Amino acid sequence: MLGGYAHRIARINLSTGQVEYFAPDPKDLEMYVGGRGLGVKYVFENGPKVDPFSPDNLLCIMNGPLSGTRAKMSGRLAVVTKSPLTGTVTDSHMGGWTAAKLKWAGFDGLLIKGASDKPVYLLVKDGEVTLHDASDLWGKTTHETHRILRERHGEDADVMAIGPAGENLVRFANWINNDERAAGRGGTGAVAGSKKLKAIVVVGKQENMPQPKDPQLWREADRQASATINDPKNVTAPKKGGLSLYGTNVLMNITNVMGALPTFNAQHTCMEGVETISGEYIREHRLIKDNTCHACPVACKK
Repeated sequence: MLGGYAHRIARINLSTGQVEYFAPDPKDLEMYVGGRGLGVKYVFENGPKVDPFSPDNLLCIMNGPLSGTRAKMSGRLAVVTKSPLTGTVTDSHMGGWTAAKLKWAGFDGLLIKGASDKPVYLLVKDGEVTLHDASDLWGKTTHETHRILRERHGEDADVMAIGPAGENLVRFANWINNDERAAGRGGTGAVAGSKKLKAIVVVGKQENMPQPKDPQLWREADRQASATINDPKNVTAPKKGGLSLYGTNVLMNITNVMGALPTFNAQHTCMEGVETISGEYIREHRLIKDNTCHACPVACKK
């Protein structure tokens, strides 16, 4: 059995409220590595002609074999579905802690289909998924939703939610987790809104961290990866490299000078005044604290 995986996926039908569980095929885990790979496989198998806002569209919340482990920079979650914005498969990724806690709760992913007749949210805990009424949350912002659900399920609960944009099927609506991380591509939040799915709450304990199949090989691979990440010459070097100091906005001034910054609906490729939203400016004038995602020493989120 491959290390890193929970070997458990939940299949949720929001139309009926039914939840089933299955172990992914070991061959699929080797062929389609990671949350993106498995998620795209399941979306393609669901059929290319499905309307993105149809109950038949499949919404996949996926992590990978490194999620929830001590592997550096592995705290990524993939949201995979058929996009209402592009009409084809999309995989949108978010950082934070949701991917790790989903693994610690016992899952490699959630496959969500159907549509509820009233707003609902999912609670993922101790290897089980349950549906709960979200009528009181419908219409609230993501910040409000996160606060209410953490009060309800504990401060250690990880919450990803949609806001009014997703509820109203805005075709570029996002999922937001823990107030600050976004699955920002392809309108995955709008797909959730079409299903009346307001949020997913994940309660996972770090004591359930998955272990490598070969600890010795793991330690050597981790040593090599850490050496590369920590190299002072690299952009990832903690508290030294540009990505760590200035976040992903380290590229703002560079791309603007290159003429590679699409603005005004991509009618222009550079913009005046861009310096005031650059990583350098924000670090000097706006930065409050350096947060980071699970198992990441870089701390690029500003």
